[in-house]
Amino acid sequence: MKWISVHPKISALTIIIVILFIFIFASSKLGKLDNPVGRAAGNVLATIQMPFKAGLDWVQVRIAAALTDEALRAENERLKAEAILLEEELALNRLSEAELRELRELKGALSAFGAPQEGYTLKTASILAFEGSSVFNVFTIDAGTEEGSDRDAVVINGDGLVGRVIEAGKNSSKIVCIIDENNKVGFEVEGKPSGLGVCYGNGTGGLQGNMLDDRADVKPGDRIITSGLGGIYPAGILIGVVTEAEYIKESSLLHVEIEPAVEFKSIKKVALLL
Repeated sequence: MKWISVHPKISALTIIIVILFIFIFASSKLGKLDNPVGRAAGNVLATIQMPFKAGLDWVQVRIAAALTDEALRAENERLKAEAILLEEELALNRLSEAELRELRELKGALSAFGAPQEGYTLKTASILAFEGSSVFNVFTIDAGTEEGSDRDAVVINGDGLVGRVIEAGKNSSKIVCIIDENNKVGFEVEGKPSGLGVCYGNGTGGLQGNMLDDRADVKPGDRIITSGLGGIYPAGILIGVVTEAEYIKESSLLHVEIEPAVEFKSIKKVALLL
């Protein structure tokens, strides 16, 4: 009795629920009788049960919806995780395909000028870092003396001549590009062995040079390849294409502008000729 006096609201609610259940139980029993009292009790029971049934249905619907939402969320998260994994796998495959293509191009470039017949071997390498600017073009590769690299080793890629080694460490080497202003390369006009000249960087990422013979037959569109003169670069490696040829009266030289075959801004892999 003391607990009831301390918790009057809970006690009252409990008593009402108990009385309600007793009433429902009694009505259900009376509702089974086939007489006026039974039918009246059945009608009363149906009236009382109606809001309870509606509430129960509402609870069931909400529980089902919650379970469905949770299942959908879980499935959505699973699909997202799978999508991320597939994207990463696809990116890796694309990278592998790109690297494989570069290596095939390097091999093709080596075969193009007959280096294997001249006793050269090919060592592929990746660029680690660029140094300097368009005026002084130097980068570092991940191949050094342990891989056979040495000073003045020639460097190419799938498009043509890249440059030469200027410093070889144990596991890395520094390369100076042919577009450097101080890196001179002897060349000839492809198909015209007498059209000899020397080219070097023009300071803006291109090449310029002079023909040794001011009457040489050279014109825009001609391909320029290494001549083999000078003792560093083997003959026959593509350097670039002539974009302009002009006789300079003051110097009595036939000047040429050359677009390099190699796209130095996007270069990633190279090969050493050893």
